[in-house]
Amino acid sequence: METKKLIAISIIFLFIGVAVAPSINFHVVKASDDNDLVEVTTEACGIQGFGNTTVKLTKEQYQNLEQYLVDFRARLNQTTTREEAVPIFKEAVVELNKYGLLPKGMSVEQAQRLTTRYEKSTDTMNRISSSLGLSGYSNLFCMIAGKATNCWLAGLIITGFRFILSILNWLTDYSSALWDTLYVLTSILFIYRNDLPPVSRIISFFSLLSLLTFGVDSYYGGTVASVGWIYTAGLLGIKNYTGSFFGKIHFPVIDYFATFYTGAFGFTGFKIIFPDHSSQFFGTALRVKISDSLS
Repeated sequence: METKKLIAISIIFLFIGVAVAPSINFHVVKASDDNDLVEVTTEACGIQGFGNTTVKLTKEQYQNLEQYLVDFRARLNQTTTREEAVPIFKEAVVELNKYGLLPKGMSVEQAQRLTTRYEKSTDTMNRISSSLGLSGYSNLFCMIAGKATNCWLAGLIITGFRFILSILNWLTDYSSALWDTLYVLTSILFIYRNDLPPVSRIISFFSLLSLLTFGVDSYYGGTVASVGWIYTAGLLGIKNYTGSFFGKIHFPVIDYFATFYTGAFGFTGFKIIFPDHSSQFFGTALRVKISDSLS
């Protein structure tokens, strides 16, 4: 047991030493009184060095953007393989750049790499996925896109401490988050066994600690699901979901007055916030799991 305590303490100091990102990010997006412009904000997640971007679009530009995203979804719904989705994701990045909606400091090429980095599987990935018994809407090592209400990003600090708590639970024989803890550890082993250069390995490690949440249980508003759609293309194939849903991964983000339910773990990408408070997201995730209920 002494050895387990030392391991737990070492992990805690690791996360304290590198915790530099914010937790849940809230932004108000509104229609501007200045010439009827519409403000739209983009947030980056899963990688350091890129800031949030806010742009003002004319009504015509905003309507064109909305229509493009409708067409984008329709094209994704026609895909049958991950390879077919790659050029659609890359084209979307080019289109969003025309509106200035990439995260601040991020080039088109960087955004394309981030949103399609799991376009090819490896033997190691396939062995991991084949050993897991997953049910419901789940995917692994996948490209992800979608639009939903009640969707938030969480960064390194809050997710890191949730990871620490799950390990402590495991070490003290409370195993409610055991599966997800083991999955994260397996993912870390994969990162350090593959042929990525050192810098990419570090980036991939920290992206393990970023996530996307769907649905919220708040002190003031009660339990509210996300409503929208999600598309993933990964090791478990092409998955589509439309309707209301909650994140079902055992790493909820607990704030002072609310609990946010994790649906995409190890999320790297960006999220665009619209005036109706819905969010369009693009990127990749190590694991995705959602359900139409919390039970």
